[in-house]
Amino acid sequence: MRIKNLVIILVVLFSTNIVLSQNNIDKVRSNEITKEEVGEHIKYLASDKLEGRFPGTQGDVLARHYISSEFAKYGLIPKGDSAYIQRFDMNNGVKKGKANVTRFYNDKGTIDIMATDFTPLGISATGKAKGGVVFAGYGINAPMLDYSDFKDANGNMVNVEGKVIVIMRYSPTTTNLSDDKFAKFEELRTKIASFKDLKPAGVIIITPPINSTSSNQDILMDVGFDYVTQNAGLPVINIKRGVIETFLKEGGYDLNKIQNDINSSIKPNCFELKGLTVEFDVDLEKDIAKTGNVIGYLEGNDPVLKNEVIVVGGHFDHLGYGGPNSMYRGKDKLIHYGADDNASGTAGVMEVAQKLASEKGKLKRSFLFLCFTGEEEGLIGSSYFVKSEEFKKYNIVAMINMDMVGRLKDDKLILNGTGTSPYWVPEFEALNKTYNFKASYSPDGFGPSDHSSFYGKDLPVLMFFTDLHSDYHKPADTYDKINTEGEVKVLKLVYEMTMDLGTRATKPEFTKVAAKQDDNKGERKSVRVYVGTVPDFSYTDAGYKISGVQAGSPAEKAGILAADIMIKFGDAIINNLYDYTAALGNYKPGQEVEVVVKRGTEEIKVKVLLGTK
Repeated sequence: MRIKNLVIILVVLFSTNIVLSQNNIDKVRSNEITKEEVGEHIKYLASDKLEGRFPGTQGDVLARHYISSEFAKYGLIPKGDSAYIQRFDMNNGVKKGKANVTRFYNDKGTIDIMATDFTPLGISATGKAKGGVVFAGYGINAPMLDYSDFKDANGNMVNVEGKVIVIMRYSPTTTNLSDDKFAKFEELRTKIASFKDLKPAGVIIITPPINSTSSNQDILMDVGFDYVTQNAGLPVINIKRGVIETFLKEGGYDLNKIQNDINSSIKPNCFELKGLTVEFDVDLEKDIAKTGNVIGYLEGNDPVLKNEVIVVGGHFDHLGYGGPNSMYRGKDKLIHYGADDNASGTAGVMEVAQKLASEKGKLKRSFLFLCFTGEEEGLIGSSYFVKSEEFKKYNIVAMINMDMVGRLKDDKLILNGTGTSPYWVPEFEALNKTYNFKASYSPDGFGPSDHSSFYGKDLPVLMFFTDLHSDYHKPADTYDKINTEGEVKVLKLVYEMTMDLGTRATKPEFTKVAAKQDDNKGERKSVRVYVGTVPDFSYTDAGYKISGVQAGSPAEKAGILAADIMIKFGDAIINNLYDYTAALGNYKPGQEVEVVVKRGTEEIKVKVLLGTK
């Protein structure tokens, strides 16, 4: 018995003991792509037991074991560093440490704030903040919009250097869905990046009485409300509104009236709370998740072509109980099942793998079947894979991705990445004569799913997608809403395309997709500055790391490359993605700006002529 076969048998035995619910799939198992198998895969992955498959949780572990067990039963060769699992540590941001303290001082003495009434935020720098207290509205500093919450009622700038500023979440136009002119400033990181140069000592965030949620509850934000690991450069805490309202009332101010006046007039009202001082300590710890991708290999038979590898992938993670990427606005903590997003795509990877493995003798090229984790947090798993030593072992010639393929309606099918190879569209259209999908094409290889990581490596990519729906990123994305017959129809076409890729004489040719800039500028309410860089969300150190550059973009023309780390944009120091987006807001299309990037150990200056999009 060969070693690799022994490993497969051991993995099957191990996984069978852990994944008890897998018995249902065994009852309907078939080498064909069937609605019964699709349904059972999704039913398990989107079950209460897996609790939304958030990276680092027990549900994540169970999902990995389930997929591994399936791969083993198909006879796929394990290609992880631990059987089928490519293990890595994923940074889930930060969590609260033990030494967080907040206290105010006024003429009455010291007021210690209870731990239940404040929390440090993950965007915060660690350390102490101390100073007088300034109320600065929504904390928006937007000279390009002729607006700054750091101006008083008479239009004069208030000096906040060395002071602790209190700002409200959201913006004056948050509830105006038809014209939310400050929308891009509602993100807290963007706000802080816009006023950091005013040199406040620290920031206190409150939820205002009027906001964009269904109620005006005075609740605290989650410590790790986003997954970006770089801090915003200032100590930041979130305090219950009631605490600040007490101090405002003592100073003769009414928060409801202040907010109403700002919202109705779009005029700021910044002022200092005389006689009030605050100090707070921020103690944060890294929140590291032990997780991993699942990798199975199917070797082709041609002595030459077997060295060319086709990747078939999809992500298996979802949102757990919600978090910052949730679209759910209810009060209860609920499992986000992720049946369509992306248990459906994971089921697709397994079904196509099973079918191809049963016809292994026909294959000339080899296949890697990859189920990624961390996609919802920024393509973390696929990004890790393409940077890993494992990626370098293979001559990958194409990548097919399945993300949300379980809600086919009216035969509408969306294909992303069609411009990355001249092979995709003609082959799809030839196969589609049998299926009659109403297809729409998106040429760009960069997009919000795992194929983007492979396109950044100059590989042809194609993503299958049956469109968004009202249950997207909500607890309501449950397995009973999956159109299993529709998904089978999609998967059979994917199988036919992968079989063609695995047996044809020539590999798909790669083409870069030139980014399209908007020609209808007069029809837009606002014009966005366009540079053409694609962020690397897995990067955790200082600066803005670029995972890719769009073809024909201002960035490419200036000589910016994938893997460059931007550290300066014009006069702005860039410590993270949000510093970069805030800096963009200071420029208009057509302007030229000097950009500094780190390339290895070298700092390189380039001139970028800003475009529009």
